[in-house]
Amino acid sequence: MELQPFNHTVRNPSGIKNIFAMTVLCSLFLISELRAKENNTALHVLGAAVFCLGAAVLLWSLYRAMKKPIDLCLQNETISLNGRTISAEQIKVMMIRRDSVHPIIGIKPHGTRIVPTTLCFRYVDKEEKGIADIAEWAKRNNVKIDYSFFFRWI
Repeated sequence: MELQPFNHTVRNPSGIKNIFAMTVLCSLFLISELRAKENNTALHVLGAAVFCLGAAVLLWSLYRAMKKPIDLCLQNETISLNGRTISAEQIKVMMIRRDSVHPIIGIKPHGTRIVPTTLCFRYVDKEEKGIADIAEWAKRNNVKIDYSFFFRWI
């Protein structure tokens, strides 16, 4: 029996925790640099490097949070997301994290330890129907689903 394609509107997870943490980190380093009384060049360079790293992560998280929603298409044996088509054989596990207001779904391909940023999303609306569709697709294609915490890149 052939599966009818399911289309859902999804977007990147908001990354509020990353945004908050990097804002605090950048603020602390900026305050410590402004209040520093010693003239230790190595410490200033290290502080500037950490500040730049924190600022880059902050900007990247803001960019991803503000991106427009995209379409997720579940077809017979493939998933299309972010202009990338992934077959069921390429997927090691589909992970669903329900520790926030909107559940976050991550697709972990074979050969990776962390869910790639491009394969991590949340539903814009109809979350329960979307998760049910993902579960049905995974069952039909023998893809494992894990409902635990998972790591993702930024």
